[in-house]
Amino acid sequence: MHKNLLLTTGVLLIISINVLSQEFNGGFLAGIGAAEISGDRLEGPNKAGIYAGAFVNRYFTDKSSVQMELNFIQKGSRKNPDSLDYSTYLLRLNYVELFVHYKWDFGTRFTLEAGPSLGYLINKPPYEEANGQLLTEPPFKSVDLSANIGLFIALTERWKFNIRYSNSIIAVRAHSNGQTYKWNKGQYNEVLSFTFHYTFN
Repeated sequence: MHKNLLLTTGVLLIISINVLSQEFNGGFLAGIGAAEISGDRLEGPNKAGIYAGAFVNRYFTDKSSVQMELNFIQKGSRKNPDSLDYSTYLLRLNYVELFVHYKWDFGTRFTLEAGPSLGYLINKPPYEEANGQLLTEPPFKSVDLSANIGLFIALTERWKFNIRYSNSIIAVRAHSNGQTYKWNKGQYNEVLSFTFHYTFN
């Protein structure tokens, strides 16, 4: 159900870029994300991944707007061996994620953004390997609900550079021992992304 909802929204978003009135602006974005899983005892962010998608936005005041995005995001975690620890770990999580953000322009070149996003895990089971051994437990949830905050920097009239931090609101899976403590209900996705946004209109 979640997958169909995201795919349908994505199709509508892509179509809207070309057919919406001049009150709307649409475009594409692409860049990289630095990801980690909080609660896996690995320092991060330590895994790079693709961050790309499409967006549409609309201003409702001179400085305020709402932006919707549908993005493909590679999340996960990684540990490479070093001179002190030869162990390895790699977790690959691929999401299709829908964003709805409030944006506020300040100055002539800067825009703050904040809002939620809903991701659907499209590689199930995800790829998880520790020291050459594939892992299957504990399982990951299909949906990742996150909170996001970011900053846009206008480079030209059509190009903007974005820095965004994202953190899961709900744990994406339980700890391996199943324990929880207060707000720590399991493992959470964290992503620091760096993307370029191109606007058509």
